[in-house]
Amino acid sequence: MNALPDFTLIQTEFPHHGELSRCFLPHCPCKSTSPQNAVVIDVEPSTAINARDAEVETLVYRCAWDTQHSPCGMFIEGTPREIFSHLRQRHGVPHNANEELQCRWSPCSTDGPLKMGSFARHITRHLGIQFRCSQCELVMARDDVARAHIRRIVGCADAAVELVPGSGARRIVSA
Repeated sequence: MNALPDFTLIQTEFPHHGELSRCFLPHCPCKSTSPQNAVVIDVEPSTAINARDAEVETLVYRCAWDTQHSPCGMFIEGTPREIFSHLRQRHGVPHNANEELQCRWSPCSTDGPLKMGSFARHITRHLGIQFRCSQCELVMARDDVARAHIRRIVGCADAAVELVPGSGARRIVSA
């Protein structure tokens, strides 16, 4: 399993300083506290809300969508919903499932356009996200394949699909 960096303080649109253990703004709505060695990263406002309200850890990945020969750099969650939301809001990617689009993730070796219906799955490959059967520990590239494995293999019928974070994952510990 990948060792994820700890102590990540998230920054949305509120101005913060990376070395502070508490947000220094007197009326800031974030009410953030974090370890002194926290790293400030830029995330979508929805990710900040998800991290604050989450009962499980929130993992984020650096967006490498290439905008005019410069990767985006914002940190996004690796879920299809959050990937689509970020690509639509920040990069103007259409949301029509039948639309085709060239991947601009840096680097991407895919030739030709991809259908939007499979685009989030394609981006999760760039993020290195995989899925594991909790019973036999077989690691698979897609969650639908892992679920099919569990249905098909008798010894894995009571298993769960576990997320295997990509190597670039960052764990949010303060929001």
